[in-house]
Amino acid sequence: MQAVRDDSASRTVLAWVLVVISILMATGSIGLWVYSAFSTGAVSTQSTHKKTVQVAPTPTRSQQASAITNKYMQAFLTRNYATMWTMLHPQMQAMWPNQASFETYWQHRFQDYTLQKFTLGSPSRLEYWINPETMMRYDKVMQIPVSLTLVSKQGQGPPQGFQPDQLFQHLPFIVQYATDGADKGKWLVLAGGPVDVEAPILPPLTVAQKTIQVPILMYHHVSMPETQSALDVSLAVEPELFKQQLTYLKKQGYHSITFNQLFSALYYDGPLPTKPIILSFDDGYDDAYKNVYPMLKEQGFSGMFYIITGKVGWKGQATWPQLREMMRNGMQMGSHTINHSDLGQVLQVSQAQAQQELHVSQSTLQEHLGVPIQQFCYPAGEPFRNYSVTLQQEIIKLLTADGYIGATTDPGGHMPAGTTQNSEAPFKLQRLRIDGRATLQEFMDTFSA
Repeated sequence: MQAVRDDSASRTVLAWVLVVISILMATGSIGLWVYSAFSTGAVSTQSTHKKTVQVAPTPTRSQQASAITNKYMQAFLTRNYATMWTMLHPQMQAMWPNQASFETYWQHRFQDYTLQKFTLGSPSRLEYWINPETMMRYDKVMQIPVSLTLVSKQGQGPPQGFQPDQLFQHLPFIVQYATDGADKGKWLVLAGGPVDVEAPILPPLTVAQKTIQVPILMYHHVSMPETQSALDVSLAVEPELFKQQLTYLKKQGYHSITFNQLFSALYYDGPLPTKPIILSFDDGYDDAYKNVYPMLKEQGFSGMFYIITGKVGWKGQATWPQLREMMRNGMQMGSHTINHSDLGQVLQVSQAQAQQELHVSQSTLQEHLGVPIQQFCYPAGEPFRNYSVTLQQEIIKLLTADGYIGATTDPGGHMPAGTTQNSEAPFKLQRLRIDGRATLQEFMDTFSA
């Protein structure tokens, strides 16, 4: 009986212990719930009153330059020429008579082709850029390589020798950020890459007849003559006399132009300055770099230098680094064959050899200078001075097959001197030979005749 009572008491005590434990556990759970609720409420209240604001990072200069390039090219593909006009640097706008002429030009420039797409390369910063059309310098610019894809319209093909997709690859698009003036804070377009007068020329499939008066002066050496022979003296204009000639041209209001400007005017009614002129220099002598180039820059003139690629770097000839420097500073380069060969004579022996003189010299220039080469100069003017019309037509076919668009002659024989440039005779551009024996007055008389 006593054992039963003890067992009952033990059970009672155990029951109370369990009750107490349950109460304590319940109290703890309530406390945790209350703490959690209040804590959550505090966080919720805090997050309600402190909203996180996402601030977009400021685009870098490279990103901004790429964006303006993309906008300009998109406007071109959609034929929104008015937008393109508003994005041009004011000094680029000033090269056109008005906005309407700009829009008309770009309507015609690719009229035989369907524009498909463009791609942008990585932007890079340039300390300066020289506009070859005005010789004006622009500091701290951005350059973006742009490639344009286009195809001939249905039923048409590009002119023989032209491959548009290869021609419009990685062309420099130049922009500058305006830090003062009315355009402060804006990116302005200086050069439009494939959409620029200086971009490679695609001749129209149907050429309208047009003539323009543009003197193309023909020089060789600008130095003291090597000997006093009649030939050496005639080929060498002394530096002081050359300086006087440039001063005269400047005072008379002549403006140097590029061959792209000439062909843009002949084919697409592109703008030209008043009294346009081209100064050309044959053979690529080292005095072209030492004497001609500095004086042209000083007077604000550009020049075309015809290079004999097989002689670059020889004694008395310019080097590749010198030619690249000249190009960076507004000068132009054209082909003058590999060996300064008489092409009339070469053609009579081997058409393949003549083609090699044209093709290899062009490809060598493109490899070393990094630009398309579309201009040519006949060594000694041949075959246009003393050979048959048949040989002349043959060399033009070979030039066209390599993608050249124009060539300059040497007055003499069958080829007269002149200043009339004809859209229907792009491979017979007329020049005026400047004789080293002529006085300044005789030089001046050339322009008053």
